[in-house]
Amino acid sequence: MTETGEPELTVYRRHLAQLLKRDASENFRALLVQARHITGTSHETTLYDHQQAFRLLWRHLERSGYLPRAHRDARARLASGHPGPAERADLELFLTVYGQVHPPTAARA
Repeated sequence: MTETGEPELTVYRRHLAQLLKRDASENFRALLVQARHITGTSHETTLYDHQQAFRLLWRHLERSGYLPRAHRDARARLASGHPGPAERADLELFLTVYGQVHPPTAARA
């Protein structure tokens, strides 16, 4: 906690500092790492810090137009049958979150 009682956002600040220095694929990998922290029991700092970092990365990737492409690529990668168990879990988690944020419509389904 800070002196004002606000939670420390160490992970968030680190990602904010690196956001524009990394390319979209590196930011996407960072997003997947944050998703694992949020859904798991391993937190570098606090769950809130990881959630804020995830939101930062998600919004940045969404504004840049990278997420729809990542969605298509993730579906294709899973369909190929080539990802290992860890990558499969990451991609399935991403597709689940993406599907909740962008539910399929009749036109996109």
